[in-house]
Amino acid sequence: MKKALLGSLAAFLALAGCNGKGGQTTASQSEDFRSVYSLDMQSLDYTVTNKAVDNENTANFVDGLLENDKYGNYVPALAESYEFNDDKTEWTFKIRKGVKWVTNEGEEYAELKAQDFVTGLQHAADFKSATSYLVEGLIKNFSEYEAGEVTFDKVGVEAVDDYTLKYTLEKPASYFYSLTTYGILFPINEDFLNSKGSGCKLGSPDLNACDFGIVDPSSILYNGGYVLTNNTAKSIIEFTKNQNYWDAEHVYINKVTYTYDDGSDDHSIMNGFEAGTYTAASIRGTWSTDEFNKYMEKYKDNVYIPMTDGGTFALSFNYNRRSFNNTNKTTDAEKENTHKAILNKNFRLALQAAFNRVTYLKQRVGDESAAKASLRNELVPTTFVQIKGEDYGKTVAKLVTEQTDVFGSSLDLSEGQDPYYNPDKAKELLAKAVSEAGLTLPVSLDLVTLSTMSFTVNQANSLKKSVEEATNGQILINVMPVDKDTYYASTYLVNSGNESDWDISTAVGWNPDYLDPRSYLNIYSPVNGDQLNAVGLNGTADTNNFQDSDKAAMEAVGLFDYQKLLEKADAITDDLDARYAAYAKADAWIVENAFAISVQCTAVANTVTRRVPFEGPYSIAGLGGNKFKLMRIQKDIVTSKDYYAAKEAWLAERAKSANK
Repeated sequence: MKKALLGSLAAFLALAGCNGKGGQTTASQSEDFRSVYSLDMQSLDYTVTNKAVDNENTANFVDGLLENDKYGNYVPALAESYEFNDDKTEWTFKIRKGVKWVTNEGEEYAELKAQDFVTGLQHAADFKSATSYLVEGLIKNFSEYEAGEVTFDKVGVEAVDDYTLKYTLEKPASYFYSLTTYGILFPINEDFLNSKGSGCKLGSPDLNACDFGIVDPSSILYNGGYVLTNNTAKSIIEFTKNQNYWDAEHVYINKVTYTYDDGSDDHSIMNGFEAGTYTAASIRGTWSTDEFNKYMEKYKDNVYIPMTDGGTFALSFNYNRRSFNNTNKTTDAEKENTHKAILNKNFRLALQAAFNRVTYLKQRVGDESAAKASLRNELVPTTFVQIKGEDYGKTVAKLVTEQTDVFGSSLDLSEGQDPYYNPDKAKELLAKAVSEAGLTLPVSLDLVTLSTMSFTVNQANSLKKSVEEATNGQILINVMPVDKDTYYASTYLVNSGNESDWDISTAVGWNPDYLDPRSYLNIYSPVNGDQLNAVGLNGTADTNNFQDSDKAAMEAVGLFDYQKLLEKADAITDDLDARYAAYAKADAWIVENAFAISVQCTAVANTVTRRVPFEGPYSIAGLGGNKFKLMRIQKDIVTSKDYYAAKEAWLAERAKSANK
């Protein structure tokens, strides 16, 4: 997955969706790209890390078998071609000849071979990749190797010869091609791996004796468009064009520079943009109304609202809180009262109905149009796939209204509008929750927020205001601004549910890994859900080995029923309409139970930029959209007219491309 962080300054620039056609810059010209970052990379081991803060960079350092073009199509990269058998259980890729591995100094190290992909997958398994769930139960015997039941030569990946790679799957997977853009299937050169320490040896992993993928540019090899040349903590990240890249003619930006910014200065990015230091900036909702309007007027011919992306950020509940460093609760009775409330479906629905998400988002993006554009009403974007020619979200909405009358006789889950906010309904649902769970009012919910970024504090206070007003103070939001280290340690960087130190959180989001609803919905699987720790729980494939308190919480909210829905959907491999409809039932379960309250895509603020619009790879899943390949930067600020004209042309061309 790409586990995304809501408080990311780079994400706030909202450039991810701005790919496609347009431009005033010729193919041989581009300015450098310059932006900011707010959290240091945690790892360069692209086969192991699940953090967006890592993958957004490493996607530029190492290529996968396929990549995305400007319209989102999957096209050859390290593989020149591929084929599959009739039931899509065997996938064979022809590896591009002459691709060079280089060091961080740009020196040639070796030629890429098919065996490097075998090495990469075994290393990922040995070092317990945080993204193993992507191939567990999919690539033949991968899970069995992890469990120590077979040797790796029995795993379904084989270098048939130097330039032929074959994957054998446990079950058909029509989406497997799109999974090849994710790090766990990326290659590693074994000789280089062994040079990084005795603990790197395949089959004998020792994290303490292996320096592969540490946050040092020399810890990995490069075969992608860029080489990491500087990574100084809380200072600067720089990468430069790989002159030995197999497709160097389509890499136009010579240098990418990110400067550390902790967000404490609300004007630093705009000031940098106006000075020519940064490529793009957003007109921020944290400024005063007068100042916001001043910048909107100043850039009236340049400002635009970017397209939405595939990321979904939700308000999460901590279903089994065990850490209480960030709280003002003083008694066990208060803690238990909150716990009972969170386990109650009607309480969660009451909170959702009391939460004015438009006002919440305005604190970041400044006006209602941008705020509404950011709204997402379910985990899977409504247009992510089609079911019998109709948007997926329509099936989800129909299922919800068939199963509950909470939302009335009809429900519209499309983006850009809010079907949930209803203070009267919030009071009604809260009364039901009190009766069902024996709650003592008021119920207090701890919400940690990042103190160094004004928009995160403003958003937390907006959430507090709308919820407390809608419930007449019967649900209290305890906003706790904390420093960056505390915030990350209790939200984005937790390694288990035990460490999640809050009652509700809006910190973490999700971007899909491949083109199937499973990529979103499996994150809450009690067996191998990668986002369970984001709701305070710990999963296990051994159903007899759940922590008692986790199992009790899962049973109370019906998570094992949700798992059955996932399993039924994943078992359907020969009919995509039926498969997607089955996954829609799981998605409807999340909505009906308010298990996690979807809030937004990656924020789409009023933006000004020098990036040529719609030039660059486009992807709603995987890592392909993070590449700087194909992208261009121009000297002049892009005009609104040029942006929207380029968008219209891009949408038309993309539609044609999809129908080929």
